[in-house]
Amino acid sequence: MRRLYIISWGMALVAATCFWYVRPPTTFRSSERAPVPKDWLHNGTPSLAPVDNVRRPDQTYLTYPEWFLVFGPAEYAESMRTRTATTFPLTTHIHQAWECYAAVSDQLVGNYPPYDEYNTTIRVINISSTFEFGVKAAYEAVVGRITDIGPGTIATEEDRFAARFAQDYIDFIYFVPWYEFDFIKQAKILWRDVPWFGAHPLRKLERRFFLTSEILTKAAYGWANKIAAHTAYGTELLVTYVVLERAPVGKMEGVTIKQTYPDGSVLAEWPRYGPFTPLAIEAARQGVAFREIAGNRTAILISAVGPADWQPTGKAVSLFSQSIPTKPGFRRWAIATPVAELHTTLKRMADAKLIVEHVFDF
Repeated sequence: MRRLYIISWGMALVAATCFWYVRPPTTFRSSERAPVPKDWLHNGTPSLAPVDNVRRPDQTYLTYPEWFLVFGPAEYAESMRTRTATTFPLTTHIHQAWECYAAVSDQLVGNYPPYDEYNTTIRVINISSTFEFGVKAAYEAVVGRITDIGPGTIATEEDRFAARFAQDYIDFIYFVPWYEFDFIKQAKILWRDVPWFGAHPLRKLERRFFLTSEILTKAAYGWANKIAAHTAYGTELLVTYVVLERAPVGKMEGVTIKQTYPDGSVLAEWPRYGPFTPLAIEAARQGVAFREIAGNRTAILISAVGPADWQPTGKAVSLFSQSIPTKPGFRRWAIATPVAELHTTLKRMADAKLIVEHVFDF
């Protein structure tokens, strides 16, 4: 009996090791552990931004692992428009979450002082998402597969609700932290508005149980995260300060010009998170150069989706790229470029037909 016990645990360890290591690569890095040039990493002259709005230059890298938990659910939501959650490759996202964190960590070691608080936050996020995705993957592989009507066929109102819920969640967290999302409202919609009776009753019942468990768990975990975040960091600043060589033409939603300098450059207040990216793309389209963002003139990170054979040109380097399991032949690229070259790099990406997902505005 003792031998059987030891053999069982040994086989489980071998299986776990194979699961982690014996698989096609999905994260691709250059031969250099820290490919961003050192002269792109540090600020020179003092910032023009208010002191409270100056952030550490390494935050642009550390924000990527946080935002990966936006990219994954966004792919999940897009996939669920046409297929059930049961078919989504959840385990790939577990690997990629840790691999992108390893890549940005290698870039920072030796170039910036340790940022223990932020690293602890990312590790907690990755551990919790690994648990969540791991449990969901195991559940979907067994129970979900049994109740699935066909290979990903959407056949119940619960599956359709799941797609709407996933998209509502993504639309929300592009603008504010995820823990502010009203999960309880979604639970009420599920139980009040989604019909109890219909075709495929076993699938309906199983999905209702699965979705209720997921929503209530996230509601509780989100509430705890909100308390912890507000205690540790206070209320999140939803604006940032940028210095531009000139003011962009036309209406820029959420932008306020705070000061104009004799050379025509401006200090402006911009929204952070999701709204920052389309504003940066519009400024780049107009040829408006950035001089600093959140007090930084260093390299800034951009994520974009494009063909697997694309390569950055000009003053831009690839920190890493990751395959997208739901889009064969495409990768998500993490590109670093100096703040002063951001407009040029964004323009080059647009010309190459890449989809810029996010500019990591420190």
